[in-house]
Amino acid sequence: MTDPVVIQGMIDQVEGQLESVTNGIAQIQAQIDEFNEEITALEDTCDIITNEMTAYLDGTKLQEIQILHPDATSAGVVYGINYGIIDYVAGSLADWYIGYEIDNPSPPPLKLPVILYQYLGTGWDGDTYISSRITDWAWMNDYLTRPLDSGATYGLIPNRDALLGALAILEEDKLKLEQSPSRLEPYAL
Repeated sequence: MTDPVVIQGMIDQVEGQLESVTNGIAQIQAQIDEFNEEITALEDTCDIITNEMTAYLDGTKLQEIQILHPDATSAGVVYGINYGIIDYVAGSLADWYIGYEIDNPSPPPLKLPVILYQYLGTGWDGDTYISSRITDWAWMNDYLTRPLDSGATYGLIPNRDALLGALAILEEDKLKLEQSPSRLEPYAL
């Protein structure tokens, strides 16, 4: 049996609950907007770093190859399969290398790559310019993607995504609260 007093109490609470939920939605949206700005800033910085690295490899390192290995010019420069591709999930610039091909006269004749500069997760053959860019990029990528269940809570994207989930819940709550008075009134005092 319906208790009209309890139902009326629920109706009476709706206005305050709606105000609280609406304020919560605004606060969470402001936090999401702030996270989005920070995410964009770090992603842009990661892009700057990778562009600097690519320019350095295609400029300075390519010139070194051509000076130190004149046969590289005629044989051709080679790049890693994933050269220029960023693996945000793994948090690395995997399979980035630059080198040159040499002719292998042994039967059957082949062109063999001679890898001169390759990122192996620890640096680029002692090249401090590239190693510092890799370190900075990895630090920023970690700041962007660190999962909330990793023992740290600074990951901007996971934090933003968690807030998006909370926002969806509050919006659903708000919709239900807005409908409550008209649905409950027939059963109240």
